[in-house]
Amino acid sequence: MNQYLLNKYFKGNASEEEEKRIVEWVNANSENRSAFLKERKIYDIALFTPQESASKGHSAIMKVLNWSLRIAAAIILIIGTYFIFEDYAYQKHTQPQTITVPAGQRAEISLPDGSHIWLNAQSTLTYAGDFGRKDRTVVLNGEAYFEVKKNTGKPFLVHTPSHTVRVTGTSFNVCAYEGSGEFETTLVEGSVDICPPRSEKVIAKLQKDEFFANYNGKMKKVLMKSHDYLRWKEGLYCFNDVPFNCIVQKLQKYYNATIIVNNAKLMQRDGITAKFREKDGLEHILNAISKDYPFQFTINEAKDSIVIY
Repeated sequence: MNQYLLNKYFKGNASEEEEKRIVEWVNANSENRSAFLKERKIYDIALFTPQESASKGHSAIMKVLNWSLRIAAAIILIIGTYFIFEDYAYQKHTQPQTITVPAGQRAEISLPDGSHIWLNAQSTLTYAGDFGRKDRTVVLNGEAYFEVKKNTGKPFLVHTPSHTVRVTGTSFNVCAYEGSGEFETTLVEGSVDICPPRSEKVIAKLQKDEFFANYNGKMKKVLMKSHDYLRWKEGLYCFNDVPFNCIVQKLQKYYNATIIVNNAKLMQRDGITAKFREKDGLEHILNAISKDYPFQFTINEAKDSIVIY
């Protein structure tokens, strides 16, 4: 770091941008912090160096006392600066962390408490930088599969645009894209409570292998016959008794495509079951679905815009 800039900072003349640069430099590593404290000490000693005085009657005791006070002041300044940067580092550490997965991709992350999460395409997960210290809360917009580390003293909460899922330690899947009008939870192990947003009122309690869904206000809870629905982590897309419009919404996210449906009856169709591999491609999937649920479609050359009629 430039010594002139540091001295400018010590004098209190640095601009807001210069102060930010210095703070980032100091927090980058322990070597920078040591260098900063050394420069601060040199500056303070130079600041308190006595000038030649016209008066020569000061006693040796007064000189020692003055120097002791000056050194003490310098130490206080150094310690104060250290704690200021410690506080800054803590505030930075507690800032929310956000992971966003682009269309057509998936991601796996580990949380500080030992829990693991898989995120599907166009999903966003947000959690506090000090996750697990006070509570275990995440905010999900999209689809994720959770393997939660058990901790009965600190429930694990998943806030979505439409519901909150509360567990202590279990494996489950949540699908809740904002604006989609759909919410799905599949429980693999343990038990989960499903509540309205930011509420502790339980509207559904799931046991092993149960599936809960809310499609625009139409709720259902059934026993899952297969876990194929959760194999999106492996690149396998499985739909089991779901509305056609939900399939369309998910295909748009999985393949980063725009799908326009000019067929009102088709959009109202429920109970569609199908299974596809991600690598099959969007055109192949639509052709396969159209054999059981007749419709036609046109697709552009880039295969990112489809019209179904």
